[in-house]
Amino acid sequence: MVPSALADTVDQDNIDEAKKAESQTSSSIADLEVQLAQLKSDLQASQIKAASANEDYLEAAAELKTATTAAADAQTAADEAAAATETARSSLGATVVETYQDGGNPLDALTPYLSSESLADATDTSVALTRVGENRSAELQNFEANQAVAENMQSIAQAKVAEKETAATNAKNLKATADAEVSKASTALSDAKSTRETLISQLATQRNTTVELETQYQDRLESERQAREEAAAKTAAEEAARKAEEEKRAQASTSPAPTAPPTPGASPSQSPSATPTSEATTTPATTEAAPTTTEAAPETAEEAPEPAPEPEPAPEPAPAAAIDIAQTAIDTSYTFLGVPYVWGGESYGGVDCSGLVMLSYQAAGVYLTHSSRVQYGEGTHVPIDEARPGDLVFWSSDGTQSGIYHVAIYLGDDQMIEAPTFGVPVRVTGMRYSGVMPYVVRF
Repeated sequence: MVPSALADTVDQDNIDEAKKAESQTSSSIADLEVQLAQLKSDLQASQIKAASANEDYLEAAAELKTATTAAADAQTAADEAAAATETARSSLGATVVETYQDGGNPLDALTPYLSSESLADATDTSVALTRVGENRSAELQNFEANQAVAENMQSIAQAKVAEKETAATNAKNLKATADAEVSKASTALSDAKSTRETLISQLATQRNTTVELETQYQDRLESERQAREEAAAKTAAEEAARKAEEEKRAQASTSPAPTAPPTPGASPSQSPSATPTSEATTTPATTEAAPTTTEAAPETAEEAPEPAPEPEPAPEPAPAAAIDIAQTAIDTSYTFLGVPYVWGGESYGGVDCSGLVMLSYQAAGVYLTHSSRVQYGEGTHVPIDEARPGDLVFWSSDGTQSGIYHVAIYLGDDQMIEAPTFGVPVRVTGMRYSGVMPYVVRF
């Protein structure tokens, strides 16, 4: 009887084919990892573009709000000027009519418009009325001039509103286009991930392991790659901050210091003090013998030592008020954990990155603009390697303030809280250094 183990003979060809299949699948996974990396890069670029478009819109919306407020103020000023002009015009005619209708002394009603000298001089009613007419006419002309200026300012303000409305509409359309690109890139990445899972399953079968173990292994390789990239990006950000600080110091040292004007009498007061000192020093040297000079040396040596300078004080800790502000902002930001990302959102119904920051610091009494680009200029810049909890961290597409597209609150220990992007709620996550600005902002 032939043993069952010999029923399915495995020859070298079978082994070679199995190894070839495994090698091909491994190669396919490696190729796919490259594709995934590219797709992730494309998705990130699309997300940055969408975030930048969001910032463009927020800036345009803020400018539109400012222009609308200015237009409303201009309209109010124009309305008040028009009312004042109409009042002055009506008053001019009413004064003359009232003077004739009241009877008695016609000058009584005109007293507010005449000086004491004119009351004494203008005894003739017609002369007084002429004087009143001239005063009222000048007042009317003044009101009419103010009304003309107000109406002109109103016209300019309305034109600004129309301009900002157009800009806001264009920015909103660009944002919609960018969002569509993000959606397309997200779909491509999702498809690639599905293909990756299929290939990993095939590789697990060929290696006689489980899909879970193989997935963990592949994920570990990907995590190590990302960690290397983040470490390099962090080093680059810190180096950029160091160079920026050196440039600041170099510029400060080359800038000419302002020369203080000489204080009157300063030179005369210094001359007398210098003269006696010089004489006191010279006299012993020229009048006393050498042995005496030798004896004086120890005295000089005894007088030379001075008290040791006090050690430089240690850096002062952050003021309590600053800590309270930062901690209040952090505590408030935690109340938004899990809140969905909403473009332009600024409530518990949804927030975007700068909306989360704005609301968090608003609770601490710091009022920021709903725009990460503007927020970058609203506090004190501190090198990123000196960041402490509560500082704001920014990301830029080109390393400039105008290229900023994202902001988060630093929590310490390389952690931050952010409203990241569509489909991802407010979360606490590790710091990302790729694209980060070299300075954080502190309040």
